[in-house]
Amino acid sequence: MKVLIFSLFLIFFSGNSLFAQGYYYSLKTPQNEILENFTEISNINELIAGLKSDSNLYLLPGTYTLNSRINLRNIYNLNITGAADGVVISGNLETLIQFEEDAHNISFKNVTFNSTSSTTAINFGGLINFSQTNAENILFDGCRFSSPKIDTNGLKFTSQGPYRSSKIMIINCIFQDIGRMAIETVNHDWDDISRFEDVTVKDCYFNNLGTTSKYGMAISLSGTGRNANILNNIIVDAKDRAIENVAWNDVVIENNSFSSVNNAYNPITLNRRAGGSLYMTGVAIIGNSGTVTGNAAHLNELYNCDGLEYSKNSFYADALHLSDVKNSSFTNNFHSSDGGIGLYVENKSNSNTFYDNTFITIRDYADTVAFFPGATGNTLQRNEILKKGNGGMAYNDMDGGNYNLDLNN
Repeated sequence: MKVLIFSLFLIFFSGNSLFAQGYYYSLKTPQNEILENFTEISNINELIAGLKSDSNLYLLPGTYTLNSRINLRNIYNLNITGAADGVVISGNLETLIQFEEDAHNISFKNVTFNSTSSTTAINFGGLINFSQTNAENILFDGCRFSSPKIDTNGLKFTSQGPYRSSKIMIINCIFQDIGRMAIETVNHDWDDISRFEDVTVKDCYFNNLGTTSKYGMAISLSGTGRNANILNNIIVDAKDRAIENVAWNDVVIENNSFSSVNNAYNPITLNRRAGGSLYMTGVAIIGNSGTVTGNAAHLNELYNCDGLEYSKNSFYADALHLSDVKNSSFTNNFHSSDGGIGLYVENKSNSNTFYDNTFITIRDYADTVAFFPGATGNTLQRNEILKKGNGGMAYNDMDGGNYNLDLNN
């Protein structure tokens, strides 16, 4: 099924044509009738006037061009739905719409957001930017984002200091040719207070990210938060990292696929900011797959976790790298590494179990499974460890503190 969906995306969404947009929207919204209790919008002035609390807007097909950023403060109950055959909100701007203070019960459906700006200044916002907001019950469904020539995100949510955000859902969206990150949540205060919760990113497509920046994450959960579901997404050519969890607890990353055509990147990374929670808990990485190759780093980096579940994943990439991970289970995974190590375990990674996995290295002088000093008390059983290159070691327990039960059989 993922192969079929991916093929459709390649055929119909490789460009920015209205035909491609119209086809996508026709899949999501089969009718053009004005929805009941919605106000019909046909031009930019009506759109600007209609963006206020307690409004339901139905945008007729066409391009709505902004000359300046729309700033919305303390907005409640605003719903915007685009017609099935193509609605574009565009502008020569770094940010098209910015929310501040309260933003409650906001939805965008079937709308394309596009920046034509090519300014070289770094922009730390997004096409749609929630800047220091209490964002609650936010929905983006069937939307498309593009900012190929400007260093800005597709979507950005910032809640720091007194601000809190929850119940953010991004589903069925396309992020194509994004200058910086596609989706980012930011809580960079150092007090380790969770300011985000209940974020879902599901059934989205990401392609060609970080076109003007070294940061091209598909999804970045940055700073302390809890309860996120990242499910069934397709990610092609992210930059640096694809899915990044920095200090979030209770996160499920499941059934996402990764590939590289032009950019190598780290598919999944977990790590703790200095000053953040000592360990992330309740994290599950299940059923993800992909092939990511190239000259840049392309590891799965799993750091600072307690009780991580990592199961049924299948990757062709560089190493599966664990640092300061404990009490975690690694089960029924396939990992083929083109780097110098396959499974790389270090830095107080203790009391983990590795059952029924396949680890492969293809490079000469590689170690397929390597436990570095300080990584002790780990148990391995029923694993297939294959070293296909010349030299190196299939299994290298450097201080002998781990239990490979297969060696005793």
